[in-house]
Amino acid sequence: MLRHRVGFLLIAFALTFSARATVYELLALDDLTEESQTVVYGNVLASHVEWNSARTMIYTVYDVQALEYLKGNLGPVFQLHEPGGELEGMAMIVSGVPQFTAGQEAVFFVWTSPQGLRQVTGFEQGNLPVITDPVTGLKSVSRSIPLGSARTPLFLGLQAPVTSRQLPQLLRQIRRSAVRQNQPTANQ
Repeated sequence: MLRHRVGFLLIAFALTFSARATVYELLALDDLTEESQTVVYGNVLASHVEWNSARTMIYTVYDVQALEYLKGNLGPVFQLHEPGGELEGMAMIVSGVPQFTAGQEAVFFVWTSPQGLRQVTGFEQGNLPVITDPVTGLKSVSRSIPLGSARTPLFLGLQAPVTSRQLPQLLRQIRRSAVRQNQPTANQ
């Protein structure tokens, strides 16, 4: 048992060390929309932690209720498998991976890994937590993201306009981005 813990700790240390050296690509709204098979406004129902089948990775699995699909469709309830968590006295922490709580609403940009696991796109960039004002009941997101694509020459070095923080306007901006992704370009 001690040998397994030492081996796991070495793997966790290596993952942590490499995560610190990781450079994240900035993803603007069009980038997030393009890289995601699904974009959904949803509510986290519950979570649990589990090993992968080879017992080499710990995942926190979140059950998410879809409130509104903006791109794609995963059904009324789907699961996100985010790397990291604590299980059987062992902890695995992956830098940049979002963590959710039951009852939390968010806009999720979701991709499917080669192993078939659904995860948030671009680490925490693909998670826009929703906040409800206790007085007015109005919903907003906790942060904005740049409009357009960070991959275009015009974007580089410019202060790009950002998405609305008001939820209804943000959802409209995402829908427009999804429509743009489906339009043929001059190169096609």
